[in-house]
Amino acid sequence: MTEPGPPRAARRALLVLTAALAVALAACVQPVGPARTFDSYEHKAKHTAETALSAVQTGRLGAQSARRDDTFAPYLAVLVSDAENTASGAQTTFDSVQPPNDRSDNLRNDLDPLLTRAVDALSQARIAARRADFNEVAKQEPKLARSARELDRFVKAHGG
Repeated sequence: MTEPGPPRAARRALLVLTAALAVALAACVQPVGPARTFDSYEHKAKHTAETALSAVQTGRLGAQSARRDDTFAPYLAVLVSDAENTASGAQTTFDSVQPPNDRSDNLRNDLDPLLTRAVDALSQARIAARRADFNEVAKQEPKLARSARELDRFVKAHGG
């Protein structure tokens, strides 16, 4: 008698495909041009937060797989590294945009710490993943979950 549901290999393949798609979509960050108004700057901030949120969710998926010991170390290292690169790239690109006014300065001051926390948690997960330390990767999941909540709130507060 077989177990109900897809076999373990099929679940793993689905997990890999889902994670790869999430990373690919998150990597679609467009170069950011100047922001001449608050509305334009806010749109760029929201887009940056969405990109970082996608990367964080990818990192969470990796951390959850590590917790269940349901992944391969080389795959996990690449997955988390790509997520970190996506979030870090989004932050760097956003930070290169000149805020057009004081209101935009405040928006930048709100978003930047969220991005920094997200990138830091992804960095810690990457370091652990490259060491094949699944327990340490799994320990980053609560930090990544917090970052996901913060970024999601930011997106929703700014038109998402």
